[in-house]
Amino acid sequence: MRWNRRGNIAIITALMAIPMVGMVGIATDGTRAWLLRSRLLTALDAAALAGARNINLPPAQRDNEVRSMFWTNYRPLGLPALSPPPGAGQPTIGYLDAVTTLDEPAVVDANTLRVSATARLPTTFSRVLGIDELTVRGSAVVRRADLGMEVALVLDVTGSMDTNCTTPSNRTTADCGVTPVPRAPGQTVTARNNNMDLLRVAAADLVNILYGDRDTVTGLWVSVVPYTTAVNVGPSRTSWLTAEAQANLGAMYQPTTWRGCVESRVGLAGQPANGDQRDYTPAEVPFQPFYFRSTLGLYRLNGVVVPGDNDWDRKLWNASTTGGNAITEDWQYWRGNNNVGPNLGCPQTPMLPLTASKTTVLDTIQSLRPTFRSGTAASAGLQMGWAALSPRWRSTWNLGPPPSGQSTSLPLDYNTRFIRKVLVMMTDGQNSLHDGATGYPGACASTSVSTASTPGSGAGFPPPGPAMPHQPIACPSSAAAGTNAANIVAAPGAPVILNNTDYTGYGRLQERRLGAGVTTIAQAATEINNRMEALCTAMKSASGVPGATEDIIIYSVVLDTSGTAVNTATRQLYERCATSPQNFFLVTRPDQLRPAFQQIGTQLANLRIVQ
Repeated sequence: MRWNRRGNIAIITALMAIPMVGMVGIATDGTRAWLLRSRLLTALDAAALAGARNINLPPAQRDNEVRSMFWTNYRPLGLPALSPPPGAGQPTIGYLDAVTTLDEPAVVDANTLRVSATARLPTTFSRVLGIDELTVRGSAVVRRADLGMEVALVLDVTGSMDTNCTTPSNRTTADCGVTPVPRAPGQTVTARNNNMDLLRVAAADLVNILYGDRDTVTGLWVSVVPYTTAVNVGPSRTSWLTAEAQANLGAMYQPTTWRGCVESRVGLAGQPANGDQRDYTPAEVPFQPFYFRSTLGLYRLNGVVVPGDNDWDRKLWNASTTGGNAITEDWQYWRGNNNVGPNLGCPQTPMLPLTASKTTVLDTIQSLRPTFRSGTAASAGLQMGWAALSPRWRSTWNLGPPPSGQSTSLPLDYNTRFIRKVLVMMTDGQNSLHDGATGYPGACASTSVSTASTPGSGAGFPPPGPAMPHQPIACPSSAAAGTNAANIVAAPGAPVILNNTDYTGYGRLQERRLGAGVTTIAQAATEINNRMEALCTAMKSASGVPGATEDIIIYSVVLDTSGTAVNTATRQLYERCATSPQNFFLVTRPDQLRPAFQQIGTQLANLRIVQ
């Protein structure tokens, strides 16, 4: 019997085809599995970074960031975006048609997050070997690195921040009360519909993101700088003042005391032309204390006293007060623009130099209150924010021995290894010198008497002294005062009436401290803007190293819920002041303020992949 060799070869070939196809399938599907694993790990890295960056936000918000980042990086470009992204444990078609399941993000510790996923890849040729799918699993672990930062929060506390508060005599109403700020990341707190309350809670959010659940973090220090047209450096810092001011301080403010506010160092004898645009120390350029002199009895019409814009006598408003015109500035939170005194317009909360304690920072933020009169000069807050970060101020602040691992005390040198200097500034209005309408100089438009006296029983306690009317003397009519108040007689040395303002950190407008050519409120706003921009530019290259533009990283937030409080020039100024356009935030709705501060906090969270 003869064998058919051609038939044998055909049978052998057929038998060998199966393993050969299997081998090709294994090679092909192995390559596909390698591509899938590479794509999966890339998406997991991105998702873990997003999660760790937001680790101190509420878990639902954090996990949504993880899911969004994972599926954005994992899905093929040709497939539509998933909105909302699939939840944890939900199988979904992904790269190479693999059925992929993203696990619930796992918090390893206060700074570390693990993200993992499993993908089941349908095979092609490997099916002939009975292998229908390949399983690929991956994970990424990301830890927020505690790189060092010195952070200055420069915050607007002017009276305009007291929005939606229709009864300042009663600070317990829904809009006028004070919400306890969150003390831990993710803590549920609902701020009141008041810009000042929103700011307190938003600033606390940023602080909680940086600190997490810890009260101190190695290499992290925060300063808080509230501002109006002046900054309160603290009443103990009398050595920062001019020698003349130190000698006369008690007599100037008697029977009350200097609260601690200082003026911008420009326009007075011995002060440089750029005194409000550099980080001069008090030893180089001493400060003038902010002092709003009394206008009591300075202006008369036909021999009869007419109101000044800050009529106060040398007596405090208390139970033993007799007569009117007592100093009421301690009660400005209730009396609003109707308070008077030598510290009128001075922020109630002193600035906090760099400190390591989260509790101390949050306590300072909690104490912020709106401060009425004088206006807004962000340049004053910005300069003291620079002072908080400037190593030239090291001996002035005298903040103790060097922190662990550092050779100098705070503030540290620019470009210290692993240390960043950051300033976050916020405003709700344009730079402007305020002119109160209740008395001379400037406009005197309140022609009716107000017998209201606050606080009262509605505030939860009686006033500290006898009835102290808001407007005890009415402004004369325009006809009686004459054109440009020509019929009003000013006492010798009294501030000039025409086109003048409140006393501010730049003095009164007609003192010309902003320049001989600055004669109107509009011109003053433009000049302050110009000075502020020069200050921002100087801060970014504060080290003096050629080409340096981020020696101090600046974020700016403009809150404009009315659409009219901030003009285009102001918005552009704050955008230019920021280190980059991405560091500028325009907030047009109250509910956007907290997310803006949270976004800044997450941007400041420095990350590195550890596994």
